[in-house]
Amino acid sequence: MLATALFAAIVLSPCLGVEFRLNGASLVVLGASELASRSGPLVLEGGEHVRGLALGELLPLLSEAWRMELRSARETRVVSRVEAPASKGPAAGAAGSSLVEDSDLANRLFSIYVVEGKTGGWDLCYGIERFRDLSSVALTGEILDEDGLEVWLSWEGVGELKAEIARFAKEHGKRITCVEVPNTQTKLLTLARAGGKLPDLAQIQSDYVPALAGARIIQGIGRLRTDRLASKGFEAFESGGVSWAVPLYYDAQLVFYNKKLVGVPPVDWSLDDLAALAREADSRAARSSSGKLKAPFCFNAYSAYWLVPFIAGFGKERFVEPDGRILLDDGSAKKALDAIIALRDDGVLVPAERDAMVSWFASGKAAFILAGSYSIPEFSKLGIDFGTAPYPLAARGGRPIAPLLDFKGFAISRRTERPVLARRLIEHLTGQSFQRRFTAALGKLPANLAASESSREANPYWPSLSRSARIGIVVPPAESYALFKNVMWKLLRLVLSGEMGTAEAIDTAQRLVDAGLAERK
Repeated sequence: MLATALFAAIVLSPCLGVEFRLNGASLVVLGASELASRSGPLVLEGGEHVRGLALGELLPLLSEAWRMELRSARETRVVSRVEAPASKGPAAGAAGSSLVEDSDLANRLFSIYVVEGKTGGWDLCYGIERFRDLSSVALTGEILDEDGLEVWLSWEGVGELKAEIARFAKEHGKRITCVEVPNTQTKLLTLARAGGKLPDLAQIQSDYVPALAGARIIQGIGRLRTDRLASKGFEAFESGGVSWAVPLYYDAQLVFYNKKLVGVPPVDWSLDDLAALAREADSRAARSSSGKLKAPFCFNAYSAYWLVPFIAGFGKERFVEPDGRILLDDGSAKKALDAIIALRDDGVLVPAERDAMVSWFASGKAAFILAGSYSIPEFSKLGIDFGTAPYPLAARGGRPIAPLLDFKGFAISRRTERPVLARRLIEHLTGQSFQRRFTAALGKLPANLAASESSREANPYWPSLSRSARIGIVVPPAESYALFKNVMWKLLRLVLSGEMGTAEAIDTAQRLVDAGLAERK
């Protein structure tokens, strides 16, 4: 790889703004007002809310960097990030410079921030370090020469992702091709078997991991694992002790309620409370001109995707065992199914698939439904007067019914010839700025923890989303879960139609899932 030494000087002052210099030549000068206009809300490691932007957004993409010199009206000292970071920023008053020596500096630039200072100038925040009233920042490193990245995208937000990636590519002078692929797992497996050309990056979901990692199509993400992103996100893509993708965003299952039919549910409510509120709403509707509801409470009870949270709520500590099996004979699955059947028999729950459920909810014929956070923009466009609540406790004083957290992330191909460019794009897309903008527009939860915190005030659904993130469990990245989903899709219909009892259904599911796993070994 051609390596070019980089010495980039950024002059930061409220008057002069920002000048970028490369190898002694001036690249661009950004006025202070332009720098301020590019800044957005950020949350620093200590929890302080500021305005600023990542240093990686101001510099060329680097393959390596190992030295950063900061000039200001502050003291001179050295911080070695190879060892331990200093616990406090420089003391005020002494003139000079501050030096950061860090062999991993190029991989940190999208989490080092230039922020508005309290005195009209600009500060640089590096972890818990804050360098105030900067006059310049100088980096030493190597420019990244990789090019021609191919990215496969799927699910909601493809248009927004394509636009952001195109902007990133243009700003950094890179060629990046984005392709929308309905099912990235199927296409990756098909091309790999045929010896075809694979992308450098592919968007995947957690239950794709066993097949893609087993076929040696994707690589472990190694040092891209960071505590800046939700730990449950890395758990969602973990198999065999290795994290195989970097989380980008996730959806959480929520309770949606029609505000014209019910009030705000109480804090720490239970499944019994939900049932009581649903009955009351149905009774009021029956006494009105609109008549009884189609469904006081509704969700797709035919799908295992909505059953797993109930199993967790009724006592399941760990859905997938360390050996990859799912054990259904501990009583939690039967209790969960029995509770769902009781709600159905009591006339509270009406099982329905998504189209019917949404139609009833939009027309005011359903009081409560279970849906993913991805429904928030859809319901808003439909003009539904709705609210959201976290899942209730399975029983008063008991465990919460645990919503599934459905993570989407980026996996890097084992065959990529552009691993560093792939990494830089991931670092940008998981940075605070884009995470906040992208997820707010689509009703997603950001994988970036600081982006989630910075959206607290602006997002009316933040309380229920944040509670769901805390109590939720990830979609299991296990072959047994895929088998369980397919098996239960058939068995749940038999149970809900009364053709099979809950105990028989659970025994049958255990036998079929075990048999399916045995066949794959």
